[in-house]
Amino acid sequence: MNIDLMKVGIGVAVVIGIVLTGVAGYALYATLGGVSGLTIAPELLVSIVFGVMLLAAAASVSKIAPKPRTRA
Repeated sequence: MNIDLMKVGIGVAVVIGIVLTGVAGYALYATLGGVSGLTIAPELLVSIVFGVMLLAAAASVSKIAPKPRTRA
């Protein structure tokens, strides 16, 4: 399996940009009025998004990274 790291990096940057744009839009919407039933603080939403992204990045790196050699 041949993985192009440049394409992966660009894809990750695009996904992060889209997610942060959505979070910023929600923060503006919540600041200007928002929905009465939706009471998630924008700071909490950003923390959740970055936590999920960190876990996803760690899981993908652990599958892609080569296993270290051990002496036998």
